[in-house]
Amino acid sequence: MKPRDSIKTKDDGAAPLSRSAQRALDNAKRKAAVQQKLLLTLLAAALVINLLAAYFLYQTMVIGQNRENLQHATQSFVDERKAVLDKYLQQHSLAIETLSANSAWAAQLSPDNPDNTAESRQQLAHALAAQDDTILNIYLIPAGTAQLNREAEFPVRYLELDLIQRAEQRKPALPELIEINKRWMLQWAKPVALDEQSPPLGTLLITTDATPLLELFATTDARLGETLLQQQFTGSPPQTIRKTGTGAEGAKVVAKIKHSHLQLQFTPSAQMKDIAEELPSLWLVVVSLVAAASLALCWFLSKVLSGAALRAADKTQPSLQETVKASKEAVDEEKLINPLFQTQDILDIAVIDEDEDILGLREHSGKKPTGAKRSSINEQDVPAEIFRSYDIRGLVDSQITPQLAQLIGQAVGSEAIDQGERSIVVARDGRTHSEALTQALIKGILRTGCNVINIGVVPTPVMYFATFHIDDTNSGVMVTASHNPKEYNGFKVVINNRALADDAVVELRSRIMAQRFHQGVGEELSRTIIPDYIERIFSDVALAGNISIVVDAGNAVPGLVAPQLFEELGCDVTPLFCDLDGEFPNHNPDPTIEENLQALIAKVKETKADIGVAFDGDGDRLVVVTPKGDIIWPDRLLMLFAKDILARNPGADVLFDVKCSRQLNQVISSYGGRPIMWKTGHSPMKAKMEETQALIGGEYSGHIFIKDRWYGFDDGIYAMARLLEIITLRDQNIDAIFAGFPQLHATPEIKITIRDQDKFALIKKLAETGDFANGAITTIDGLRVDYTKGWGLVRASNTSPALTLRFEAESPEALEKIQHIFKRELIKVDATLSIDF
Repeated sequence: MKPRDSIKTKDDGAAPLSRSAQRALDNAKRKAAVQQKLLLTLLAAALVINLLAAYFLYQTMVIGQNRENLQHATQSFVDERKAVLDKYLQQHSLAIETLSANSAWAAQLSPDNPDNTAESRQQLAHALAAQDDTILNIYLIPAGTAQLNREAEFPVRYLELDLIQRAEQRKPALPELIEINKRWMLQWAKPVALDEQSPPLGTLLITTDATPLLELFATTDARLGETLLQQQFTGSPPQTIRKTGTGAEGAKVVAKIKHSHLQLQFTPSAQMKDIAEELPSLWLVVVSLVAAASLALCWFLSKVLSGAALRAADKTQPSLQETVKASKEAVDEEKLINPLFQTQDILDIAVIDEDEDILGLREHSGKKPTGAKRSSINEQDVPAEIFRSYDIRGLVDSQITPQLAQLIGQAVGSEAIDQGERSIVVARDGRTHSEALTQALIKGILRTGCNVINIGVVPTPVMYFATFHIDDTNSGVMVTASHNPKEYNGFKVVINNRALADDAVVELRSRIMAQRFHQGVGEELSRTIIPDYIERIFSDVALAGNISIVVDAGNAVPGLVAPQLFEELGCDVTPLFCDLDGEFPNHNPDPTIEENLQALIAKVKETKADIGVAFDGDGDRLVVVTPKGDIIWPDRLLMLFAKDILARNPGADVLFDVKCSRQLNQVISSYGGRPIMWKTGHSPMKAKMEETQALIGGEYSGHIFIKDRWYGFDDGIYAMARLLEIITLRDQNIDAIFAGFPQLHATPEIKITIRDQDKFALIKKLAETGDFANGAITTIDGLRVDYTKGWGLVRASNTSPALTLRFEAESPEALEKIQHIFKRELIKVDATLSIDF
């Protein structure tokens, strides 16, 4: 017998291998295969890592560097252009200072000068203006004598009056860039005095040509990007004066120009971006080195790891006994899981939709019910007429009930969830039934799975403030009937900082009728917000002097906040009907009715207060009275607010409703603003404020919307704080301040009772069939007819079963004639109307 080691393999002519050699060969092949597999795996990983590293390094070394280069180039460009304009304005300012320091001005205005006449002042101004080609006009105005003169070649408007007043008070007054007859000019105001310590004898109002300044701006290279010359006043958006080029390739840079309200804004173009870019040479070198190092590392790791893997595999090879045992266990396991060996579990029963409701499973799902049986809702339980243009409001018990409040809560909570909100602020006023309605409302909201932040009894503006101030939500519901009598109540709804109006309010009713409610379990959290509201206003408003004020809260919820706030601001406060009483024992909380203001007028006169203010039932409206007992209706308040805000924001939009005075339009235009008439109602007005980005808006009913330094919602309390700030900055009392505003013969709001379900149809018919002679008809809200000497308005009230009318004219005779036309046409449409004028 031949030895086993001598047995040949196939007829390949090779010497036979021993068993040990064959095992070594097999191990070598196995090691090579493992190493190859590991090497491929490591190369794939290295490729991914290299790509990520290359991307990261590209972002850092190329994109980041180019971005830094572009920022540096942008800043250098802006600094260069700014330096040119700074130099021009500095030289121009020195020339104006030199001119205003001429002793001839003070000598002309001296009390000892017998020839201090308008003609001699004009001659002096012309003579000195001729010394500088850039000076277009000079007015030398004795202290306290400045008056409007809109028709002059160089008009004196409210903007110029404000500059003159600041100069007379020696307040800083930077030049303002203005446009007159499509020509840009710089307006300067400088005090004229015998010396620095003595009070000014008058003011120099100097108008210079802004053409050289604009020409300097225009010399910029338009190919490098978009350059804007803007004028911006504190707390207001910038107004663009000039623009050159286009650009959108990098972050914009803004630079303030010295000695002015002007600023440069520059956004680089693609051409500047190309100039700033660098070749990625360094990046290519670094990426190549990283790639080479990673390949070498992969080869080394493949050798090390393959050996370790083989050794571990040898140690873990199962023995024959272990293999047999594993096979037996596999057979046993197959028996356990094979369907032939299984029996049906009698407890494996499907849970149907009805069972989910019974077990309470669906309440935690946050989903709409699909299989649950729902009880129907009667139309009579959800009266359509209470879902008004901008809130829900009606008679308690007959129209507004706790049951309906719960359904409204479910509708509001569901709508909020659909709009991405998970929490809602809830607040109430001081009416006797508001607490019960609030509890029902909260119950409904919680059933949708939406959370509630209960801030208790607060004015409506405080609820609005909470939706901006609290991080967890931008939505809220206020239980209130505002200025309506005690038997009314209702709901004001805000979702995502937008007040529901028109179709959105009606949609809540549709949701209730269809029972399109989310289901879940929400949580209620109580929170105190009034201190935050007071602190926020205190940090924004600063009074320049002491002032005494009478506050009439009408026994409504503003009494909890307004007196405390005004005391914090430093006022001497006399509270009137500020204790909370939902029965309103002294007068209804509606300050637009003169009868409700008589106690306030009497108290202001009795205490010799500087001003009096009356708020409505939930604090979002106000009316002011003066020491003389005059009522300052809100459209005249809006004139003062417009003057204050437009002085810092020329060209801004000012919003007002159809009930406001025609004079308001003219005042806004004279300040350089853009007047916009719109629908009455806090919800449509707020929507229009957002659309137009207006900084101030108001309604004749007392809603004042301030976006300048505030949030843009209607807030009677904050508006009063801002009014006090304006008044204390002036040396005049409030009677003198408002004496400077034009006023025509006008009626207050006139109410004609009519059924809720009839009022809108009547207005529609009147607009279609009424004969209003040659009047210009406006139908954006009701029917307003403007004539040459006046106007009249009739509209359906959105808060009560009534028609609202108002009239204004240049004379009592014209006013009576317009009223007669409206009365005649109203009776033609409905002879049953009781019209008292």
